[in-house]
Amino acid sequence: MAQEAASLPDDSEYVIVSPDGHLSLHGQRVRYWGWIGHFDLADRLTDQRVKPGDSPERKAEKIAKTQRVYDAMAQRISDLGFNMVRWWGIGDWLNPEYTPGDGSDADLAAFSLAALEKRGIKVWMTAFNDFGKADARTDVMLVDDPATAPGWVEAVEAMKDTSPRNRDVGAWDARMRQVHLRRMKQIADWPNKYKGGLRLGDDPQMAVWELTNEEWMFSHMVNGDWQALPKFFKDELQARWSEFLKAKYKDDAGLTRAWAFLLPEESIDKNSILLMPLASPSDGKAFNDANPAAIAALTASKQTFSRDDFTRQRGADVLEFFVDLQVKYKIDRRDYAKALGKSLKLSPMVLDTGNGFQIQAMYVQQYGDAMSMCSYLWGTAIDRQQPRFPFVSGLEEQPRLAMGIPWLEVGRVPGKPFFVYEFQTSNPDKYRAEVPFRIAALGAIQDWDIINFHLFGRPDDPDLPNPYAKSMHYSHHDRGGSIEGVHFRNDEIYAAAMKTAGAMFINGALKPVEKPTVMTFGKRSLYDPVSADYGRSFGDLGPKIAPTAFRYGCYMKVDPSQEGDTVVGKTVERGLLEANPIRPTDQITFDWQKGFLKLDAPAGVSWTGFYANQTGPVVFGNGITLSNVQVVNEDGVNYPVGKDELYVSFAAVASDGKPLGESSRVTVSLVSTSFNYGFKLNEEMVARGDLGYTGKPYEGMDRGSPAGKPPVAYVRAGAVITAGPLEGMKYLLLDWDMKEIGAGTVGKELVISADKPVFVITLTR
Repeated sequence: MAQEAASLPDDSEYVIVSPDGHLSLHGQRVRYWGWIGHFDLADRLTDQRVKPGDSPERKAEKIAKTQRVYDAMAQRISDLGFNMVRWWGIGDWLNPEYTPGDGSDADLAAFSLAALEKRGIKVWMTAFNDFGKADARTDVMLVDDPATAPGWVEAVEAMKDTSPRNRDVGAWDARMRQVHLRRMKQIADWPNKYKGGLRLGDDPQMAVWELTNEEWMFSHMVNGDWQALPKFFKDELQARWSEFLKAKYKDDAGLTRAWAFLLPEESIDKNSILLMPLASPSDGKAFNDANPAAIAALTASKQTFSRDDFTRQRGADVLEFFVDLQVKYKIDRRDYAKALGKSLKLSPMVLDTGNGFQIQAMYVQQYGDAMSMCSYLWGTAIDRQQPRFPFVSGLEEQPRLAMGIPWLEVGRVPGKPFFVYEFQTSNPDKYRAEVPFRIAALGAIQDWDIINFHLFGRPDDPDLPNPYAKSMHYSHHDRGGSIEGVHFRNDEIYAAAMKTAGAMFINGALKPVEKPTVMTFGKRSLYDPVSADYGRSFGDLGPKIAPTAFRYGCYMKVDPSQEGDTVVGKTVERGLLEANPIRPTDQITFDWQKGFLKLDAPAGVSWTGFYANQTGPVVFGNGITLSNVQVVNEDGVNYPVGKDELYVSFAAVASDGKPLGESSRVTVSLVSTSFNYGFKLNEEMVARGDLGYTGKPYEGMDRGSPAGKPPVAYVRAGAVITAGPLEGMKYLLLDWDMKEIGAGTVGKELVISADKPVFVITLTR
């Protein structure tokens, strides 16, 4: 039974958005370094699921093992430095009638959330993405409208294998709206019986609520995806279009004055105004049958037609209609959700994840409590002239966190938190150890609140002697493509860098820029027809967003009450005013000519890059120095780190956010790179932009390794660290399984040997 309102946690237990536009808990600012993944069992662990016919003894054994698995997974997440999980459900987990310990999906879901909470790990809840599927025959009664009932039943049955959320129908169909609201209430009411029956919608562990994940409704609309819907839903959309035009222009005469001309037989009252132009190269030949005469007129002289065949105002009205439709849809669901529980009311909700360099999607997100975006990187070169082919380092070019069109640099709105809902670099990526520090640096410049990494993967078996000593996950491009290649759960090198970079971010070790540039986009940019095309938003300011963000900080907002765009602060254009190094603050240095990123703050220091380019030790402001860098390439590394590179990533970060000389606990990492044993890229494919990987080690990466060698071959890093404020601290050397492999006290220097399997070093005083 769910808890009564009077017994709910105090308001202070909930993560909220503070008046200054950041996340706050117990009156203090908080930041989250998140892990994304699934608690579903996979591979050899699938036989631990309870099945019909299991004996009571076997059932009890399976449940006990599964709980060990989930508890160990929660501990592993904590050990790797994460304090948030963007959590996805376990099977059919929303059944509220489960009993703790019964081994059902609901039981496992509740147990996993409780296991995370024991470690102080907050949750970004994704459950509202599951809108369920409509049952045409019963759900037709959700709205009392007999005239439209037969058409609705036929349309829903035609979509029976498609989630209604992914087709956007609920944005304008009244019955589908009720289907969505019903599911949202079911989710909010679900009780966690490991927490005394606390409803999900009241649970303060839920620090962020996500209304939809990557719905991309605006993109679907302008690209004409709705053209494939059943006629019933297309007709409803056409009717909404006519209502929008009538409200704005009153009649055909007013519409003609605005648009300059109408097509044959187009009329608001006849519901026959074509919903076009759409994004290029979409056309309207297939979108509906509201006006065959208009379609015939447009196609009489040519096979296709585009935005150029219409006036700008008509294109702007199409965009305004789609934006208006989406804003009303999101506000409706937002307001309904906010009334479903205390967590839903107090903690922030994002209205969608992603805006993809799209001004309209960014504008819609402004109606939520926070802004959200993702990005992904590739570490392979696509040109043999790249000096480090077949790989490329992002430290040897002007800083960015996208492959082309910027995403993460877009959408930091003044007065609202900014959340990275997904981020990752692909594997294999020789120089991936730099990536966590690159995003932590931009997170500091832009003063972000959450960074989530995709994707951890399924649980490991904690009963194995070395449960995490496995081969790394690579993208399966020669098998049709797979996002699984951005797994990091088996990647010791990357995880070490993530752990120390995460501590920097969580504790706010790096200060933001003091006066970021603010770009305000007006009505003309918001409804610019050209912006319907991918990468064409934000007008002349668009190309300046990313370089401005890295040098000066760049905040953005959309204000339809003003006509044009305005800028307060400095801007940068690629190729102009891009002196090297780039120093957005006195704590962050991007030197893209020498190929390094240096972070130098009282609570943490880091240096990542090509040490071979250095003319002497790396010196930090607090007296710590990095010198005598060396690397050892193990057998089986087909892409060794040479003496002309000496690529390493070093960090020493206070776990409590205090200056390093005052902190009671400091974490140190020093890594280079690694690959699965004998891994080899298909360089011909890489050179033509295919990013494909082949070879026997790749084929067998999850089934052992060739010649009995370990599944991962390392390039270990060593160096001499002049201790400075770390002198006198006790240290422990920990391996990838978090087991102690050495101990001592830091003297004037801390010597890190390249011949030991050191994951991280913990220092205490």
